[in-house]
Amino acid sequence: MTDRPLSRRTLLGLAGAGGLAWATGCARGTYTRPAPGNVLTLNNDVATWTDAYAAASDALERRTGSRLAVRAVPNQSTYQQIVRMSAQTDATTDLFKWWNGYRLQDIARGGIITDLSTAWDHAQEQGWVNPEMRESFSFDGRPYALPLYKTYYPMFFSRRAFAAAGVTVPTTFAELLEVAGTLRDAGITPIGAPGATTWESIIWFTQLLIGHSPDYYEDVTAGRASYLDDTATAAMELWARMYADGLFSEPDADQSGFPGMFADGTLGMVIAGTFTINSYIQAGLGAADVGMFLVPPVDPVVEHAVVVESAALCVSADAHKHEQAMAVADDWLATDVQQAWADQLGDASANPAALPTGSVVADFAHDVARVRPREVTRYWEASPPVLVEGNVQDLSAFMVTPTVDNGITVLRNLQDRADAEWEAWRA
Repeated sequence: MTDRPLSRRTLLGLAGAGGLAWATGCARGTYTRPAPGNVLTLNNDVATWTDAYAAASDALERRTGSRLAVRAVPNQSTYQQIVRMSAQTDATTDLFKWWNGYRLQDIARGGIITDLSTAWDHAQEQGWVNPEMRESFSFDGRPYALPLYKTYYPMFFSRRAFAAAGVTVPTTFAELLEVAGTLRDAGITPIGAPGATTWESIIWFTQLLIGHSPDYYEDVTAGRASYLDDTATAAMELWARMYADGLFSEPDADQSGFPGMFADGTLGMVIAGTFTINSYIQAGLGAADVGMFLVPPVDPVVEHAVVVESAALCVSADAHKHEQAMAVADDWLATDVQQAWADQLGDASANPAALPTGSVVADFAHDVARVRPREVTRYWEASPPVLVEGNVQDLSAFMVTPTVDNGITVLRNLQDRADAEWEAWRA
């Protein structure tokens, strides 16, 4: 077993010495030996994915001979501690779920996960994945994880609310503002926008940045541009103006209440990950009630862009059954595996041929294939974790007091933090 030193950034993800001891103790004794028979172990932080993993496991067993035994640790903070610490011991699982982008880079440079270049090459040769996704799963030019799923961030809309207000799906951002204003005048909350105390404050900030310039968004999240540039200022001013025009819900709105508001026609729209369609389905809503559309760019001459979220499937560097885990990685993106996975998950797949059967998500994915917008990494994964998490708090503060002056103050805070955190990241 190889002992690897913990980096400064790895330590930042842990909750102090007590947390280290707890996490190590929790992991040890559970996975210190290989799983029996043809079973591979997998750590994951989503308890509701049991059926999806089981369906994918059945398909993988037919292909590779291996099955998955999945442990869910639904507390995200605890989950990160367990994964990071077990990787330093003999208690690591064979595979585990993580995040892509800079959160993946954070653990890749710690040496705890395996280079998956051969799995990516195979998937690309088979047409199982868009090669453009590879970069957000890479560190130093080599991919260290596979896409676990693919979530888009479209605008959901209530067909009942749209019908009541006499509006149709907008095709330009100017039309979007007109639709929102008409909904408001009809007594309908135009746009649901949570984020006063949650990560969701990044949603509209990101959308308005990519609506002005996807190039700028990718530059500022990579530390190549300033949050004080004119593009960010224009986005913040527009966001404040939309608040002043009464186009948003209260910032402490709860996403869980939106399906009911869609059903009774009291909420018009909300930007959300396509995975949230499951909440609407559970509320008894279907394609006759809920639609999705690609948010048009703010500047009509700018290319369309859409935010994409995708978790990462990693192979532990010290997996007990490393060879078998690599075989699973080789076939994870196979169409039959992904179709079984997507049908149970209810969300899109990184494999363009595998979409949830009969779902509004599939309809939206077809629209994406037709329009071919630029796909940008979600803000949460697009910059170093400490920088993003601090910025989330400032963006939430803006949503509580959404004035232009406060927006400019927030941008200054974001840039000050970016200066410090990029220096630390590159050290």
